[in-house]
Amino acid sequence: MKFFIETYGCQMNTADSELVTSILIEAGNEAAKNIDEAEVLIFNTCSVRQHAEDRVLGRISNELRRKKKDPLFKIGLIGCMAQRIGEELVKQNLGIDFVVGVDQYASLPSMLDTNITNSSLNLDETQVYHQIQPMHENSFCGFVTIMRGCNNFCSYCIVPYVRGRERSRPMDEIVSDVINATHKGIKDITLLGQNVNSYHWQDTNFPALLRKLNGIEAIDRLRFITSHPKDLSDELIETMANMDKICEHIHLPMQSGDNNILKQMNRNYTVEHYINLVEKLRKAIPDIAITTDLIAGFPGETDEQFSNTIKAMETIGFDYAFCFKYSNREGTEAARYENQVDEELRLLRLQKMISIQRCQTLLKFKAQIGRTVEVLVEGKSKLGGNQLSGKTRDFKICVFDGHESQIGKLIKVIVTDATAGTLIGRQV
Repeated sequence: MKFFIETYGCQMNTADSELVTSILIEAGNEAAKNIDEAEVLIFNTCSVRQHAEDRVLGRISNELRRKKKDPLFKIGLIGCMAQRIGEELVKQNLGIDFVVGVDQYASLPSMLDTNITNSSLNLDETQVYHQIQPMHENSFCGFVTIMRGCNNFCSYCIVPYVRGRERSRPMDEIVSDVINATHKGIKDITLLGQNVNSYHWQDTNFPALLRKLNGIEAIDRLRFITSHPKDLSDELIETMANMDKICEHIHLPMQSGDNNILKQMNRNYTVEHYINLVEKLRKAIPDIAITTDLIAGFPGETDEQFSNTIKAMETIGFDYAFCFKYSNREGTEAARYENQVDEELRLLRLQKMISIQRCQTLLKFKAQIGRTVEVLVEGKSKLGGNQLSGKTRDFKICVFDGHESQIGKLIKVIVTDATAGTLIGRQV
């Protein structure tokens, strides 16, 4: 059957879609070139925020016209949303033909063949998908999953309930996946895990894994997400500083700049500890870019506590921050808190947070004017003309005039100008 996967959510879901593609192709199915020629439409879903689930339900509703025209056309739901409420959605007769949780992807081929409408969403069943090589998209950047699940149980987060507990993949399989990715032309590899810092396989911890991968000659760049501040070790910082292929960028979610809110979030670190980590990182790697996640309007957050977050943002000076208003997720600890912040106030705080971060990001980008940066050219710029676009080692978009023959190559560029989202330059 011809299938098409529409992916929502985080990089882990993107990697899972590549994994599912491999599983289905290996079983004799074919990836459709576009959504219109698909016989099976699969939604790979996210449950971190309600908005993400609502978008998927809207898309399913839009596709019901195709089911009326073609009774053989199938709609499937996989990923976190399927794991969380998939069985309920099937019972609601929304037009979903099958749901598959995050640890049952191997069952997809048999479900398509036998018209099974549901799979067991058993959280006790866990997978690391041994010996399955992901089908990387046509790009020069790719993901390799090194672990699945999460043990942290942050009070606002649904992930541990839908993805299960932490389990690390064998190091030799990760090495094999990385080498396979380089054979497919991937030059910039991002290692994925809900908390990569806690990776541990036999005698190998995360810094040791990075040192092993850094020795693979075909790799140009190595990145990782996401790092939990409570597990960011001195050994990891030293490894980042000393390994030449590890990029000068770390995504380190702070979530809040108030210690009491962090405690309510069950984050297990303080603002002071976080700032100390930032100072260590910048001392060891002076040009490092630090990005983060921030939540506005967590239950019980006062004006003073929100102001503490703003102060922390101004003290640290993030290169970029992914800012969100708190989303109440049924099944999490925070959903049971009675002191929920009013939706309008959450939105106002979010807007202020975004405004402040936009100014900080512009300053960070402007500070690069005059510097020479290395750009991995990923394609033509959306601006058109002769402009190419790619990412720097510190994860910033850079555009410059060039020739399409340079796509896929590492190019030295002098930054001549910058906006709050793009570096503008010319080739050295």
